[in-house]
Amino acid sequence: MDKLPYLVGDVTIKSNLEIEEVGNVISKEILGGLKFEGKEKRIYDEVPALFISSPLLGLSVVLQGYKGFGETEGYVLSILPNDNICDVEREEFKLDYYLTMLLKSVLKNHDEIEVLDVDINRC
Repeated sequence: MDKLPYLVGDVTIKSNLEIEEVGNVISKEILGGLKFEGKEKRIYDEVPALFISSPLLGLSVVLQGYKGFGETEGYVLSILPNDNICDVEREEFKLDYYLTMLLKSVLKNHDEIEVLDVDINRC
């Protein structure tokens, strides 16, 4: 039996913009205008988070706050399967590098958002 690709990826972003503003830029640039929402649902206790309400090709997309840059606020854009497919053996494929390079390319003219380099040892 074939294994199902389990696509996961994280991109770390530095920005002093509010999470909604970063989400709007990412939505416009790579998600065809699909809106991030759900901040009021507080899916994480420690940090603000937004998500695309409907899975995109079976993937959940989440933009969450990230603490770890000192005084500069940052975010992590994550994609992961929404787990609607079950009873299938999975093989994980990390998309960190692809997502990082994609965002670096499409956000190169957005000076207020910096996409951090990915640790290729994690990929």
